[in-house]
Amino acid sequence: MTIAKIRDALLKAEKGITQYAVLMHEFPKVDVSLDVDFQRKYNAFYRVQRRQMAWYLSYYTLMQKLKETKPLFADVLDEIYRLTGRYEPSFASKLVATIDPLKPIWDIHILKNTGHGAPSYASKNKLALAKVAYASLEDWYEKFLDSAEGKLYISEFDQFAPDYCGLTALKKVDFILWQTRSIPAKKVRST
Repeated sequence: MTIAKIRDALLKAEKGITQYAVLMHEFPKVDVSLDVDFQRKYNAFYRVQRRQMAWYLSYYTLMQKLKETKPLFADVLDEIYRLTGRYEPSFASKLVATIDPLKPIWDIHILKNTGHGAPSYASKNKLALAKVAYASLEDWYEKFLDSAEGKLYISEFDQFAPDYCGLTALKKVDFILWQTRSIPAKKVRST
């Protein structure tokens, strides 16, 4: 991706970067299962909408319960499915990444821009396939963050948003990929 496209993505991500920083500042300080203000901000940032109240209660109770752990995507995906009956790889990843900012999020744009695809919702093996896809996404980030292009993304982020240099390298790349809608996916070679 060119520097101009990286900078364009960062301009588009500016509001989201600020929203994310507020969420991550508040997260350790509140009981997310009870704090309606945090939930509202989280729902707005991650576009959590049109769910039953029981779903929100289960989701935020689980987030609070796991807050002091390093949850695995596979376990959270299974637990959300058990609690709600819903296949939610995107929201499972966002819960995991909120607790552990070194973990990637599952988003349609990020999947596309990293050469990944989501299993069909109709697949009988969708939970298992999502776990494999997420593990592959984690591998992709590990390689990309160590690549010259990954280092360029991080450098551009730091120049664009110096007040947010404390975000993880993964999250910086995440913001650029999230706001990039038309790059072809590339395989990253190991160095």
